[in-house]
Amino acid sequence: MSTVPSDKEAGDNTGQQLDGSETQTSKVEDIVVYYFPTSYSSQKVLVSIYEKHLKFKPCIVSLFHGQHMEPWYVRLNPHGAHVPVLVHGEHVISDPDKIIEYVDKLPGTNNLILVPGRSSLVGQQVAKFQETLEKIPVDVISYGIIFHPQLSENGCQLPVAIQRSMRENFANRLRYLISLSTVYPDLRDCYLAKSQTAAEKYDLITDEDKVKGHIDQLANFFENVEGELRQRYSIDESTSADVIYLFGNSLTVADIGLYVLITRLHLLGLLPQCMPTSRFPLTHRHYTLMSARPSITRLLQEVSQLRYTLLVEDIKASGAYFALALGTGLVVLAAYYLIKKLKS
Repeated sequence: MSTVPSDKEAGDNTGQQLDGSETQTSKVEDIVVYYFPTSYSSQKVLVSIYEKHLKFKPCIVSLFHGQHMEPWYVRLNPHGAHVPVLVHGEHVISDPDKIIEYVDKLPGTNNLILVPGRSSLVGQQVAKFQETLEKIPVDVISYGIIFHPQLSENGCQLPVAIQRSMRENFANRLRYLISLSTVYPDLRDCYLAKSQTAAEKYDLITDEDKVKGHIDQLANFFENVEGELRQRYSIDESTSADVIYLFGNSLTVADIGLYVLITRLHLLGLLPQCMPTSRFPLTHRHYTLMSARPSITRLLQEVSQLRYTLLVEDIKASGAYFALALGTGLVVLAAYYLIKKLKS
């Protein structure tokens, strides 16, 4: 597993958004993906890549150690979210959905179509679902549970000590971004923009009523998912079904996105209150069948190996920097505990 390059290796290329075309000099095997295995967006992209059997060079950007705030990475991804980022030749894509769309059209992968064309009914359904999924503020809900653990009836899987450290260090991250803006004048606007975004996010996650409101809205989302599945599958027949798809007769990015969302809610201890089995049997069956796919198994294996990568980074990191980065790693240690439970 590759880790992130140095400033010299990364260079100053800020890249540009891809339009789906591939340069003549860029080969599929030249693709590099910067990600963190327990990141919500990274998981959607990784599962999609694994499903497409795409070969790529993996580069882990440790959110746990604040590597997404380092100058080389900000130059690579000045305006996008933390991770993932796909680099292919001179091009850079930082939007997860656009990464999946790009990968879906690459030559040298299998014939599975994850993103059907919008000219078809299935394509329209998938696109609408993706738009709905995008509106769910997963990061606000995730950090919201850390700041307001009482909102999770089943209890967050993250150890209490880690949750406390994350709350205490969130403000340090804001100050650190501002300080970086003075150290790297060429990246000043990027760092200040990221610090402003973080500050706005902090206001949201510390507002218990707003976090609770977002959690309550998840019930409506899953009602719609269950309704969609009921139109296509019988509850009695689902127990013996080998596959259940949201739309069409094959796996799409909608199925992948739903799986990753449910996994995150399970991690946060929100699944019983947002998606009880008695009310959403088909959605639970969909999740169970998705969990058995080889792409998911591969993702879980990578997450389970993450602790070794983090151990190396721990040795490199200074005490102060480690304390700062601790506040950014919501799903890092928690994912390890979750994987252990899932495997058991």
